[in-house]
Amino acid sequence: MNAKRILVVCAMSAFGLTGVAHGQARVDGTIPPQTPAQTTQQPGLDASKLFGGYMIGVGDIINIRISDEPDVSGQYQVSESGDVKIPLLEKPIHADGLSTFDFSSKLAQELKTQQILKDPYVTVFIERGMTQNVTVSGPVARPGIYPIERPTRLLDVLSMSGGLAPNAGGTITITHAPDAKADAKAGADGAASATSENIDVATLMSGDNRVANVLVHAGDNITVGGAAIVYVVGAVTKPGAFAVQDPRKGLSVLKAIALVEGTTPTAKLGSAIIVRKSTNETGREEIPLDLDKIVKGKVKDPILMSDDVLFVPNSGLKSSAKRLGDALTLAAGYGLGLRIAP
Repeated sequence: MNAKRILVVCAMSAFGLTGVAHGQARVDGTIPPQTPAQTTQQPGLDASKLFGGYMIGVGDIINIRISDEPDVSGQYQVSESGDVKIPLLEKPIHADGLSTFDFSSKLAQELKTQQILKDPYVTVFIERGMTQNVTVSGPVARPGIYPIERPTRLLDVLSMSGGLAPNAGGTITITHAPDAKADAKAGADGAASATSENIDVATLMSGDNRVANVLVHAGDNITVGGAAIVYVVGAVTKPGAFAVQDPRKGLSVLKAIALVEGTTPTAKLGSAIIVRKSTNETGREEIPLDLDKIVKGKVKDPILMSDDVLFVPNSGLKSSAKRLGDALTLAAGYGLGLRIAP
């Protein structure tokens, strides 16, 4: 019976289901029946670092089992202050921000310190998690809140959200909730603040650098940055909208024309325009371009900015107002079929 019990507890620990603190005897020296034997452990090997355990949060319902102590064993809910009030103990124990391993060790130590048990055997697992969630926002298939039962890798969380959308940018920002331990150390004069880190999408997706696939913890906010979008419309072969995922490279006018497979025979190359957002009264400006001179290298090839609309008119269009109106209307429509600029 003892051997089976040890195997079950070890198996649960290996999957992060429990936090366990071993023990055998009461303070009075008696040995409870069916007490599990101590498991051997290599020197310096910390089980909590190997398996991590579940992170406990405010509102979570945790199940505490202490061998042959029915007065203490049972289900407890973590209060708004992050504490758990347990019978027989002089005061509540702080649990918020601790793993199930850390909390089980802390509880075992408290039982020994208050001379309730000499060497308690404590098992802790989360019965129902209320705060084990991460938030994913930005251009992904399904933005929202996703539950995680233990620290999880970034790629796994992105997979839960359906993956990156075509207009996803080159950077993902992860904002980590304030660490409870750091918060306690900071004291009343200086509470710990949230921290953030930026992950390069190209590095993450290439798989060359495993460090980029960071651990995501409960309470984290994952924000996927948006890519710069440019629109090429008018007298071109395949008009459309393009996501520029690497803003460092940008997208030049000539490259944009290449992406739409060139202009049509009726294109009026000398009267092309870039419609760009502006702070003026109309909210936009019209920048004239001579594509013929750009192609021949007589003038510099300009770089398009995010949300620019490159419009190449047909030779039959003479009204500047009509050109501008058509460019904006066409851009809005082509935005629905977003393509990626390599």
